[in-house]
Amino acid sequence: MTWHEVTFAGYGLLLLAAIGLQLSARDPGSRIPSLTDVSSRVLASKSGRIAALAAWAWLGMHFWAL
Repeated sequence: MTWHEVTFAGYGLLLLAAIGLQLSARDPGSRIPSLTDVSSRVLASKSGRIAALAAWAWLGMHFWAL
């Protein structure tokens, strides 16, 4: 297994963890905030919007550089 494949497997695990958290957040009695709640809280401030843009650009550059 190459490092390239290990990296993709790591990102796949992160994606599965995010999906699992989102599904558990949808339970009626859950204390875990949903992705909508988290993103609206992050995007409420200017620094949060800049950080979200930087993270999105970083991910985009890394996935398009393949």
